[in-house]
Amino acid sequence: MKAICVLSGGLDSTVASLIAKENGYDLTCITFNYGQQALKNEIRASKKISKILNAEHKIIDLNFLSEMCEISECGLKTGDIPTISEENLDNKDVVEQTMKKVWVPARNLIMFSISSGLAEAIDAGHIYCGINEEEASTFPDNTMEFMDRFNKCTEYGTLNKVKLEAPLYKMNKDEIVKKGFELEQKLGLEVLKYSYSCYHENPELTHCGTCESCMRRKRAFKVLKIKDVTNYLK
Repeated sequence: MKAICVLSGGLDSTVASLIAKENGYDLTCITFNYGQQALKNEIRASKKISKILNAEHKIIDLNFLSEMCEISECGLKTGDIPTISEENLDNKDVVEQTMKKVWVPARNLIMFSISSGLAEAIDAGHIYCGINEEEASTFPDNTMEFMDRFNKCTEYGTLNKVKLEAPLYKMNKDEIVKKGFELEQKLGLEVLKYSYSCYHENPELTHCGTCESCMRRKRAFKVLKIKDVTNYLK
């Protein structure tokens, strides 16, 4: 059995890939380059994680998406990334404004479509992704509604009816981290410590500690009372 994992190197996609590994799939992990500031660290993390999972790793360049990010002035491209306090992580108005500043035009729609093509080419029936409940509250392309509609398209758009899988869709960030540690122990693997969540380009997998993605990572470990070995600048 074969599966594609859309792997940015972050916590969500790493744990989704662990679940695919646990399910017995022969994995191909994909990291997309759309001109994001954190690209080098995402590639470092994804390569390391893929190696541990005994998965093939591919980098797919999306130059046209990088150009769209410039046009839309996406913070992940320009580096103009907002900070957020832990207290505001559940403030819908605040996180909606943060989301708009880091929104990449049609990113998941484009990435999952390309992943579907690769999946069909290598006869893989499933694509694993990190769509989850916590981010679905803000990002419309992280919702089950989006995933269900996408799978309706692949029923007609691929001959082998490739299916997008979101094993984390009912989990928030601390539940995802907990699941990741449980799978590490079960499979005898260590990958979470190599994951990279930050929106910024920092040296040697260092996290800024102030962007929304870092703050959600920090909070998850704090809630679980698990030592966070992540190296934060702040």
